[in-house]
Amino acid sequence: MRLSVFVWLLCFVYYSEQKSTPQDDSYVAAVVEYEVRANIETNVQNYVKLVKEAADQNADVIVFPEMTLTRGARRVVVPIYGALKDSPVPALRPDLYDAILVSISEAARQHQIYVVINLQELMDCNNAPGEYCPEQKKYQFNTNVVFDRTGAVIDRYRKINLFGEFTRTPALKPDLGVFTTDFGVTFGHFICFDLMFQVPAAQVVEKNNITDVIFSTMWFSEMPYLTATEIQEAYAYSMNVNFLAAGANNVGLGSAGSGIYSGRAGSLISVMPGVPTTRLLVSRVPKIPGEVKEPFPGPISDDPKSVDNLVLISDPSLPSHVSRQLVEGAQEFILTTNEVSCKFRVKLRLSDSEQHYTYMAAAFTGVRSFSGMATGGNRICSVVACTGDTIETCGKRFSNYTANATGIFEELSITAAVPTPKIDKILRASDSVFYPVSLDTSIMPLRPQQYTYEIKILDNETSNYSFKLNNITSNVYSFAVWGRVFIDDGQNPTPPLRYNNSASSNALNIIHAYMSVLLIFSLFLVLR
Repeated sequence: MRLSVFVWLLCFVYYSEQKSTPQDDSYVAAVVEYEVRANIETNVQNYVKLVKEAADQNADVIVFPEMTLTRGARRVVVPIYGALKDSPVPALRPDLYDAILVSISEAARQHQIYVVINLQELMDCNNAPGEYCPEQKKYQFNTNVVFDRTGAVIDRYRKINLFGEFTRTPALKPDLGVFTTDFGVTFGHFICFDLMFQVPAAQVVEKNNITDVIFSTMWFSEMPYLTATEIQEAYAYSMNVNFLAAGANNVGLGSAGSGIYSGRAGSLISVMPGVPTTRLLVSRVPKIPGEVKEPFPGPISDDPKSVDNLVLISDPSLPSHVSRQLVEGAQEFILTTNEVSCKFRVKLRLSDSEQHYTYMAAAFTGVRSFSGMATGGNRICSVVACTGDTIETCGKRFSNYTANATGIFEELSITAAVPTPKIDKILRASDSVFYPVSLDTSIMPLRPQQYTYEIKILDNETSNYSFKLNNITSNVYSFAVWGRVFIDDGQNPTPPLRYNNSASSNALNIIHAYMSVLLIFSLFLVLR
């Protein structure tokens, strides 16, 4: 016991000299892209090693992905209002806690680093002091647990918006995940599908004036607007926050993508691998988002051909978009749909390769399905690549990566005139959020230096969101002002435009339903 205390003291002295302080204008963050593995003991060992590796690079905080630690029947009790109130450091009372909490607590304590993990939580309401229990039964949650530098559990957040997780219960109360560090930064945190919703993704930032957000995810990338790093970078940009995103890696199911982003500076470091991998990403992060003063790694680009292995789904609402095919040369026009008016200025040179993409300008106001798990409101103005000449061929890639398959945009400008977002006074959060989403054919977003995104509030009723390329650009797959309209959530999806009463519509619905069933079944196998 004395030896272990001595070792801990040595580590404390060493790592204390490296850690950031409230007076520093930045801190060091680490996120993990973690390959999904079935063996829990192996996962715990790997996590502990990664904590050490992050600390060795002077990281103040490390974030792990969603559901890559516990699997199957393994569930962990996290008694935040019970035993953890009196004994908050599991490493010091291993008799009270699950071995997983003890191991991570020991690692955080030894290496003097904040650690955020995600696990399958069990709450038995027959023995749950201080917990809200509407029924006297056992509940299972998708939960983030936060450890400080001493190994103490300082926060617990339960996922509010589940995605096909039928054995779990959404958080019984919509409590936000928030914790404050000894280096002067307060973090909000949430999990995966939560990113798509007003509570918590908008509320945690706007209600608490938070500038730093942690995101644990097992994201299923969807073309053309919602691939992992695409929406991660867009969220950081629109909310003007530092965003620490740790993604599960399971390319056969479309899960990949992690990064550290700083407001309008974009990716400090990010990866979108098309191969099974575990990677530790580390970067210094400015405390004022976007004000980067030191060199940073930026996006890590793998061989674009490797992304062919990444299974990608498509936005089922695309056939409901009002669309117009782009032609070569200069063109300027407006597409309107209900409350949205999309103005396009384009000068395009199409590829002369045998296999090449065409492009469609599109506008959408309505409700979409998220793979049958939920529905949500959208307002969109976009230009997307297509494998054919109809909107149904958009949101898809050719099966094999081909160089020079994209066109060259000498000019591309989109102005979206939309209803001005309002603040919900009860939730203290915006009722809609608009993101600048972009994608190249290697499934990575464009760099912020490549575009300009501006917002102009015309009056209390209408705002203009302007999104344009700064220079001649090739390799563009999608370029869009993508808005989430939370007031429309829960309504029926908007039907396709061309096939409302046709056999083709039924066929399309059957295909989307079939894909949703496959995704749900895959989710069950991965997350059970």
